Amino acid sequence: MALDPLASVADLPDAWVDSADADRALAVASSAIRDAAGCAIGETTGTVTVPAPSGRLLALPGPVRDVTAVTIDGTAVTDYRNVGNGLWRRCGWACEPVDVTVTATFGLGAVPDDIAEMCVDLAIAWLQHRETGGGSTAGLKSVRIDDAAESYTDEAAGQVSPLFIPEVTRNWLRARFSGGVAVVETS
Repeated sequence: MALDPLASVADLPDAWVDSADADRALAVASSAIRDAAGCAIGETTGTVTVPAPSGRLLALPGPVRDVTAVTIDGTAVTDYRNVGNGLWRRCGWACEPVDVTVTATFGLGAVPDDIAEMCVDLAIAWLQHRETGGGSTAGLKSVRIDDAAESYTDEAAGQVSPLFIPEVTRNWLRARFSGGVAVVETS
């Protein structure tokens, strides 16, 4: 099941609202932001399976709301407490490598305005890129017409698409939303 975009077509500037690709642009931008954040951001109900930590806190994509089921290696448990971005258990989660499966509602009830704006900005960049014919400009830094010179950045700074999210922004998103665990199944 696809997650709802982090912004709506109505949030786009008037020039892009009627674009045939507007919905797709917002979906692609939302996916890039979620990937960078490591979590859904907006509210979704789903199931995650993660390796059990040796300590008492099981970190999950945050925030965690309305936990409906928790199993350790297939056995149901109820002796945990929801602490916002994870589940706390007095006796810890495991002494050996096992999986913990959690079914819950994750994410925020409303997408923060700055994240919706980031989604719009990335969607517009994607739409503009498509409108001009697409194609990769990975690593292209500058072009000079007379004497036909081009210069390129190193590979780490190269950008294959307009949806490139720099590492500093990825780190900020992960820290803000305490990401790191992906939703593997949604309902």
